[in-house]
Amino acid sequence: MTVMSSNGTRMIQFGVFEVDLRAGELRRNGSRVKLQEQPFQILTLLLERPGEVVSREELQTRLWPADTFVDFDHSLNAAVRRLRDALGDSAENPRFVETVARRGYRFLAPVNGTPPPVVAGIPIHPSRPARTWWIASAAAAILLLAGLGVGLFLGRRGSLPPAAPPPVVERRVTANPSEYPISSAALSYDGKYLPFSDQTGSYLRQVDTGETHP
Repeated sequence: MTVMSSNGTRMIQFGVFEVDLRAGELRRNGSRVKLQEQPFQILTLLLERPGEVVSREELQTRLWPADTFVDFDHSLNAAVRRLRDALGDSAENPRFVETVARRGYRFLAPVNGTPPPVVAGIPIHPSRPARTWWIASAAAAILLLAGLGVGLFLGRRGSLPPAAPPPVVERRVTANPSEYPISSAALSYDGKYLPFSDQTGSYLRQVDTGETHP
């Protein structure tokens, strides 16, 4: 997906970044970001098919000719790591480049203002009613649990000696940097999933494992 700027340069935009395909440059808020050739080629291939899985074999064919002798797995992992460093991204909580286990990589963020297509039945950008349903369900579950807790406490208060309240343990389940603050979030009724959104899109995180999907 590319657009033509007024000076005829092919540009791709996502988040605060833009890619100049003709110049072979990555820019952040207009400032050039240093990025080596192989990570840049990986980025352009992912941007050609946002929301789709690009296999490791496809990346190998694009980056290394058939007669090249190289430790492919190590070299590809290192190139993807340099790309994530340039984007301020992470494998554990990806906003742009997601690792699809044993298959390849997928670009998550909207490209040129257009969300990537639906993948595996999960939309990259859930609609506002869907987010509202999550929030309403979580609120109802919290109120129900609170009511049950109060009832049990009052029922047992006369027969049991007072006990010290259990310690409150805080656990951070997202790792967004300051430039991408979370704008909304809610916990599922069973406590297993955390849907949240920031300026790059909306995501669903599994609380126990930390696995995150757009």
